[in-house]
Amino acid sequence: MPELAFFRRGEELLRVALADRTTVGRAPECDVSLPDPALSRLQARVERRAEGFFLVDLSGRGTRLGQEAVTEASLADGAEISLGSWRALFRAGDAGDAETTGVPGGTSVREPGQVLGPLIARLRVRERGRERLVTLASDTVTLGKDRSNDLVIDDPYVSARHLRLERRSGRWYARDLGSTNGTCLGGIQIADAELPPGAPLALGDAEVVLEPPQCRAAPGPAAEGILSCDPAMRQLFELVERVATAEVAVTILGETGTGKELVARALHRLSPRREAAFIPVNCSAIAESLIESELFGHEKGAFSGADRLRKGAFEEADRGTIFLDEIGELPLDLQPKLLRTLELGEVKRVGASRPISVDVRIVAATHRDLRAQVRAGRFREDLYYRLCVVPLTVPPLRARRSDVRLLAEHFLSRAAPRGLVPRLSEEALARMEAYDWPGNVRQLKNAVQRALLFRGEGLSIPASAVTFEDARSAAPGAGDDDTLYVRGLTLEELEREAIRLSLRRHHGKRAAVVRELGIAKSTVMKRIAQWGLRDEGRDGGALAAEDGDGDGDE
Repeated sequence: MPELAFFRRGEELLRVALADRTTVGRAPECDVSLPDPALSRLQARVERRAEGFFLVDLSGRGTRLGQEAVTEASLADGAEISLGSWRALFRAGDAGDAETTGVPGGTSVREPGQVLGPLIARLRVRERGRERLVTLASDTVTLGKDRSNDLVIDDPYVSARHLRLERRSGRWYARDLGSTNGTCLGGIQIADAELPPGAPLALGDAEVVLEPPQCRAAPGPAAEGILSCDPAMRQLFELVERVATAEVAVTILGETGTGKELVARALHRLSPRREAAFIPVNCSAIAESLIESELFGHEKGAFSGADRLRKGAFEEADRGTIFLDEIGELPLDLQPKLLRTLELGEVKRVGASRPISVDVRIVAATHRDLRAQVRAGRFREDLYYRLCVVPLTVPPLRARRSDVRLLAEHFLSRAAPRGLVPRLSEEALARMEAYDWPGNVRQLKNAVQRALLFRGEGLSIPASAVTFEDARSAAPGAGDDDTLYVRGLTLEELEREAIRLSLRRHHGKRAAVVRELGIAKSTVMKRIAQWGLRDEGRDGGALAAEDGDGDGDE
């Protein structure tokens, strides 16, 4: 179905199905009302003619189509209309594609900063062998065969006014309007019932499914670029909002690429220190000989090359937040100095005789198991307890596969060239959802950018364009076949990943790991205990089988 997709600052905010005449402007009576002072009250009209759709200027000043201001022009598929700070892309539609339909009625876009209310909900309508998507733009929507309904269902077994959908307290309810053949929810005939997302609602031979809310970003940390609809991430966001206002030290735990720095920035932005500096320091990216100077600063002449006084990261972050990324890589001999800073609130520059007081909130992060590091003697126990007052764990992407589609479409919209609106095919999305994503969100972003480059002709991105760094086949079920993904790991990290993935492949059986990797059993058992991998790959069945084989933990 022909439509206009409206973008602002690169983000698609609205799609409107085109009627025979669709007006756009600043006035509330326009079919699409955009609150932009650069627009006239009646800016333009898109109208259908025998030869196609045309853009007609109503402002008297011309409306910009592509690079030209026009008074009237035909619209080709993908044509871009500039409307102040907005841009609208014309999509001619394809009969083979799922349609996006707007429920009749005026559409207005709120000013930035206004509360948007409930998340956008959509219906997936299947009738007569075809499928379409319908955006629910009102709290009450009627369905039936009669053309006066908000949503017309073309089915001989559907009554003229068959059903009404109502949103009450943020939830959707279905009420049968005395239809002849009734309405069934999940195979049960109903008169008035809540309509949960994903449950099939049958009207005659047609089927309607309420899709989960189109969550574009999470509340609170959303401004830092965190997007998720997963319950585990929602719980993390709630903890972030609760902890942000406190002055306690926080350590963010999670695999590489999960977005730990975004969580740290969210903690800072939501804290009373938001007006001061946020200073990130990657402890693994600084040479061991320079890290003390980087953190605490140095006096002029303190060492060869110190030709001037230099403030350290702690001084730069005074009254703000310092983010110590990969804290597990901090050299052991520097850890007592960090502990002193945490306990006394003072730093001592290299070569200085007196300490300097600083007021800093510390947020640390690591992909390592710090408890295992403590047991191995590579991390001080007192520093561990001082840093991990509140530990926050960011789940890996494979543990929240429902976010893959949301994130992939977001990255695609950001990476697409101006004026080009490609779409990931269902096969491509299924391939992504089946993959294990050892590199997490960062790897997904790279995969989307490659798919955009490899898509070939057309706007639809096929599954063949989706490739992975380790050349794995990500057909359904392939996510269970682990392959080591090397991403600049140290030898120790490489060994840990090899053992972890081998444990997963063999359901936790130690003897199988020993045979596969060719490592002494004593070494494997030591590493498993050291890195906290005792339960990796295990379930009840695997435990029983292993016990029967005599391959115990010890």
